[in-house]
Amino acid sequence: MEADDKTEFDLPRTTLTTEELNRGVGNLLVVAVLVVGVTFAGAITVPGSCRDLNSGSSNNLMSLYIYFDMLAMNCSLIAAIILCLISLGRIGNYVTSSMEIAAYFIFYSLICMGLAFTFMLTITVQERTGIFIYIITSQAILFFIQFSFSYGFMLSTANSVLSFLRANPFKFKARMKRRMDVRTSLIGGE
Repeated sequence: MEADDKTEFDLPRTTLTTEELNRGVGNLLVVAVLVVGVTFAGAITVPGSCRDLNSGSSNNLMSLYIYFDMLAMNCSLIAAIILCLISLGRIGNYVTSSMEIAAYFIFYSLICMGLAFTFMLTITVQERTGIFIYIITSQAILFFIQFSFSYGFMLSTANSVLSFLRANPFKFKARMKRRMDVRTSLIGGE
């Protein structure tokens, strides 16, 4: 195998000390829990609830707001669960990969939270044409800047997941079979 053919999973990884691992897990867990709290608060205090949302555009905007709010909350909850499993020592040899996956889920939850915020702004100021155009234009520019800064991260995420799936499908299958064998022997041995 030549050096150009190696994926990031073939290259040696730096190992984290226990202190670095705990600090990283703690920091990511704080962000994940904050996103969950904000998105939950956004779901129970739906914007424009005192207005008439019977128009088609308002219903569509509300649907998009709720969808991205829900997506942000669920991505963040998945990250929090992964991070809790890491801190409890339930991940095994995949600590670094699990931390990366949790970071990716937090990243995507932040993007979804930004989109939900955009739709919330749109619902709130849609009646005031001048302010509406200014706010939506500003938000679109800021979202484009966020997207341009995070484009490399999103591509590396996709490449990382694809490389991981290509490199390790048989390892996961063998590991799951071993777990099932152990469970079967424990149940049968009782």
